[in-house]
This record gives sequence, structure tokens and C-alpha cells, in this order.
Amino acid sequence: MVPFVDVPATMRVHGPALEAALAQVIRSGAFINGPKVQELELALAERVGVKYAVACGSGTAAEQLLLMALEIGPGDEVAVPDFTFIATAEAVAAVGATPVCVDVDPLTFTIDPDSLRAAIGPKMRAVVPVSIFGQPAQFEVIEAICREYDLLLLEDACQSLGASRHGRASGAFGVAGFTSFYPSKPLGGIGDGGMVFTDDELLAERVRSRREHGHEGRHRHRVLGLNSRLDALQAVALLVKLRTFDEEVEMRNAAARRYDEALSDVLAIPHIAEGNHSSYAQYTVRAESAQARSSLSDHLLTRGIPTAVHYPQPVHTQASMQSYIERWVDTPVTGEICSTVVSLPLSAYISKTDQDRVIAAVRSWSAVGRAALSSS
Repeated sequence: MVPFVDVPATMRVHGPALEAALAQVIRSGAFINGPKVQELELALAERVGVKYAVACGSGTAAEQLLLMALEIGPGDEVAVPDFTFIATAEAVAAVGATPVCVDVDPLTFTIDPDSLRAAIGPKMRAVVPVSIFGQPAQFEVIEAICREYDLLLLEDACQSLGASRHGRASGAFGVAGFTSFYPSKPLGGIGDGGMVFTDDELLAERVRSRREHGHEGRHRHRVLGLNSRLDALQAVALLVKLRTFDEEVEMRNAAARRYDEALSDVLAIPHIAEGNHSSYAQYTVRAESAQARSSLSDHLLTRGIPTAVHYPQPVHTQASMQSYIERWVDTPVTGEICSTVVSLPLSAYISKTDQDRVIAAVRSWSAVGRAALSSS
């Protein structure tokens, strides 16, 4: 079986250094926050190009903490893409604000500025564009819209650490950005974790307070917060992986280029916008129909090749969102993408042998599976 994301291979590469770093933390007894977490915060703030980074328990928690720190809540609307993982909208609902789902660009799958503009109303407070699949959104356009309507811009960089737009690192756009260290992410840990990025010192302090129950000193709590701290075991694991992170992003890009060259004549391959450097959290292609996607996935699975659909339905249609979403603009692109996208196996350490198996299977489906669809 070809691994969809070869996390074990990544762990093998970093194994000895990881084991030594984890043992050091275990011996230290400093498991929550502490010097290693602070070291990671400083290292990633420098890498992203911001003044402050605040570690927390997950990417979802990072967004929720930011919204809380910015006092976004009941009566406020926050624009999010309709095509993304549900966490982006879920965090908005969790603070009592109303998610407004907008459409995405048909080529990059990032938030569509025209759809965003159409969704802006008097209650809109913020916009959370997702730099999806490792590719930053059209931030110069979105920033201009936010200035025009006095909206806060928060970048969801949960899938795009290591990416950039016109030389500016993902995570550094807007008032603040946030990311995830889930193991399959471009910079993945050995469990959950997240980080907030900002140049605003006061905002960073507010997030720090809220990640620890809103404390302002031992047993003094001025505001409500969460219990969402990063443990030192995650921090040292990420510090070890950070040493080779740039190299691994380029390895993802090299693997993506191999797919591009081999599959561009049989599938709609990812479109990377001019000025963008992707970290390829996913290699997501489009089939011509829902039936073709299903046929392709089935064909690959019979050959030991898993696929994944990111994402099979618009956010505004999720059952958990029905009590929170009051309105959304028409999102026809999202509907079409949800029916046709499929992600192929890709990670920094995917072997050429495994990748060649994927390529051969996709091409054989193109020759055989399409014909079967046409005749049915």
C-alpha cells in the first residue's frame, strides 16, 4: 500500500535527534510551556517574519484564541471560505459570532475577493482567508477590501507554513495569522499543536493570557480563556524538524512537479498562482465529474493507492453549522469543487517508486476508466 502521507518515513529521518530531544524534556520535568516552547516561538516568529508567536494546543484553538482576544463574539459576522475544513467556521461559532461562508476561486481554491465583497454587511467584523493546500490567498486584494470596510484580516495558515506570496511568508498576513502542527501538516509535530503570529504586542499578550484561562497572574483571571497550552514534547519535536523544514518544503515541491509533468494531460493539476510558493500540504487535482472522481479513486484503491477528498461538502451544509450560519452568498464554485476534487499521496519523503505507482495507476485509469464511464 502506498502511504497517503508517509509520517513514519518522516519520523525515521528525524528519529535519533527526536529521541534525544524528547528524553531531554522527560528528564527536565518541564512539560508545559517553559524554555523549549519559548525557543520554538522565537524561532517561528523569526522564520515567518513577525515580532511575536504564541504557541497553543491546536490550529483551531489558535483561531478561537485570536477571535477571543479581538473581542469578536455575539452580534459579529466573520467571513470564511465555504470550501475548507470545518474548523475555520467552527472556531467562529465557538466564540458566539456568525460565520458567513463565501465562494472560492476556481483555480486556486482560495477565497474569492468578489464573493467576499458581496458578502460584506454592517455586522461584518473580520475575514479569515484560508491558504488552502499550501497556497496563500490573494492577500493584496483582500487586504485592500479589509481596509475599505474596516475589517480585521486573520490568515488561516494551518495548511501553508513554509509557503509565501511575493516573498512574504504565509502566517504573516493581516492583523494576525495562525497555523497547525497536526502530524500531516508541512511542519507536523508528534501530536496536536498550534501557533498564533502577529506584530501586535498587545494582541500577543491577550492571546497568551487566554490560552491559560485568561490569567493575569497566579489565581487571578480577568477574562475567560481556554486551557490550550503547547507541551514541551511537541516543542522539541518541532524544533528538531524545523532544522530541515525548508529542505522538506522543496522536496514536496519536487514531488509535485513530478506529478505535474506526468499528469497534466489527464487531470486538472493544481494551479499555483503567480507570485505564490506553495508548501503543498496536499496535491489536489480535479476530475471532470463526481462519477469520474469516484471511478478514479476506486481504480487507484484496487492498486493499493489511497486517495482523499478535501473536502466533500460545503461548510454551510454541514449539520453542525446549521444553528450558527444565518446567511451566505451563492457559492457555485465551491459546490462544483466539492464534487470533483481528489488528493493524491504526497509528502516530503514519498519515494519515487511509490510516486511512479501512483502516476501509472492514474494514467491507466485515464485510458481504461474514462472509456468505461463513457460507455455506461
